[in-house]
Amino acid sequence: MGVVSLIRAGMQTATPWRFELDELGWRDMVAALAHDPLPFAGLWCDGVHVHALFLPNGQPLAVTVALEDGRYPALSPARPVSALYERAIYDLYGAEAMWAVDVRPLLDHDVWLASAPLSAVPGMAGGHKGLVRFTPSDVLRAASAQAASTQAANGQAASAQLDGWGPATGDMRSPLHVALAVSGGSVLCAESQTGYAHRGLALRWRGSSLEQASRLSSRVAARCSVAHQVAFSWAVEAACGYAPGPQSDLVCVALLEIERISHHLYTLADVAGRAGAALLASRCMMLRERILAQVAPVAGSRLLLDVCMPGGIRLRQPEQMAELCAAVVDLARPDLADLAQLWRDYPGLAARLAGFGVTTADELERLQLDGPLARAAGRDCDTRRLLPAYDGLWRYTSGQQHGTAQDRIVLLLAEIGESLGILDRAAARMGLGIGAGSMVLRDGEGTGVVEGPWGSIAYWVRLHDGHVAQVFYHCPAPATLLLFETTLRGCAAHDIALLASSLGVDVAALDG
Repeated sequence: MGVVSLIRAGMQTATPWRFELDELGWRDMVAALAHDPLPFAGLWCDGVHVHALFLPNGQPLAVTVALEDGRYPALSPARPVSALYERAIYDLYGAEAMWAVDVRPLLDHDVWLASAPLSAVPGMAGGHKGLVRFTPSDVLRAASAQAASTQAANGQAASAQLDGWGPATGDMRSPLHVALAVSGGSVLCAESQTGYAHRGLALRWRGSSLEQASRLSSRVAARCSVAHQVAFSWAVEAACGYAPGPQSDLVCVALLEIERISHHLYTLADVAGRAGAALLASRCMMLRERILAQVAPVAGSRLLLDVCMPGGIRLRQPEQMAELCAAVVDLARPDLADLAQLWRDYPGLAARLAGFGVTTADELERLQLDGPLARAAGRDCDTRRLLPAYDGLWRYTSGQQHGTAQDRIVLLLAEIGESLGILDRAAARMGLGIGAGSMVLRDGEGTGVVEGPWGSIAYWVRLHDGHVAQVFYHCPAPATLLLFETTLRGCAAHDIALLASSLGVDVAALDG
C-alpha cells in the first residue's frame, strides 16, 4: 500500500485533506516513505499532536498522530530533512521523536529562561546563561582523529584539526556556526549550529490577529518576504473559502517576480564579490538598487514588506502596478544582457566556479530540495507550473545541469530574464480591482504554496474564533543547510563563504 493510501486509511478530521493515524499506522507510513517519493513539506507540533504535511502535485495532504507520554515515532529515518523539524519540536515542546537520526538541540542551547517553553508545563531553565557553546559531535571528532592517524601512518606531520566558521561574520549573513574538521586546508567533515536569531515566531503567531500574523510572515526571511506573505495569505484565504479574484492574483505574481529578480541580483553580487569579481558585483547591485528605487513609491517599501494581506493587496499606489512592471522590464532588460556577457567574459571567473560546489540530483532528491539548486542539477521542478495564477504567464527556464556554482549562476541569469517576460505579459493584463477586498474569517485550516526565489514556500494556517491559532511554514532553508554540510566536504576552508552564498544558505527562516 502506498503512503497516500496509508494516510487516507486513517481517521478523517474536520479538514478534508488531513487524516489522523495511531502510532502503528504512523510507523507503517514512515516505513513506506522510505520507498515512496511523496513530496514532504514539513513536521510540526501543537503540544498534543504532531502533524506532517505532504504536497502531492502541489495539493495538501496532512497526517496527524497523538503524542503518547510526550513521544512519537520519528520521520527522519525516511525523510532526512525532518530531523531539523524534530529537533525544533523537542526544543519548543519537549516532544521526543523516537528513533530519530539526530537529537542535538536546534534552537535551545541552554540559555533560555525555560526549557520546552511552548509545552503545557515548561521545564526548568538550563544552568548555562553565558554565550552559546558548541560541542563537536563524535562524528566530527572521529573524522579529525582518523585524518590525523592516516597522516601519522604515512609519516606526515599531523595537521588535522577542529575549526569553526561564524556566527559573527561581520557582514549581512545570518548567524550560523559551522564546526569543521580540517586537514591540509580542506574540509573533511562539517556540522552546523543554528538558533542564534530565534524570534519565537510560533508563539507570536499563536492567538494573533490577521494583521499581526501577516506582518510576521512578511519578516520571516527578508529577501523572500513576498513569497512568505503570499503563501500565508493564500493559506488563510483557503481556510476561509475566499477567492480574491484574478487581478489580485496577477499582482501577487508580479510582486513575486520582482522579488525574484531582486533576490537573484543580490545573490549574483554576493557570489561575484566573494569570488573576487568586484566590478561584476557592483554592477549587479547597481541594477538591483535602480529596480528597488522604482518599486518603493508604488509598494511603499523597498523590500516589499507588508504588501500582501489575506483578502487582497496593500500597495501605496496600486493603480501604478502595471506601469511599475513595464518600468522594471524597460530598466532591466538592456542591463541584463550586458551582465550576462560580463559573467561570461570576466577573466577567470567561469573557470573559478565551473567545478566548484557541485551538487548531485541524487542528493537533492534525497533531501527533497527543489528550486534553482535542483534545476541547475538536472531536476525538472518549479511550483509555478501548478499555480493557476501563472496560467499563460510562466515558461520553464533551464540551463546547464551539472550542479556546479557556474551552472547555478547561468540559471539565475536565465530566471531573471524569465521573470522580466512574466512582468511584461502581466502588465498587459492588469486592470482595475487590484485593491484589498473584504473577507469573513471562519474557523478552519488552509494551505498556500508559491515558488520563492530559492524554491517552494508553503504555509499551513489554523484559524479559530477570529484569530490565527497556529502557523507552520515550509521553506528551502532546512534542506539547504543539510546540503551545505554535505557539499562542504572537500571544499577549501577559505571558500566556505563562497559556497554558502552559491547555495543560498540563509538560516533566518530556520531559526523561526
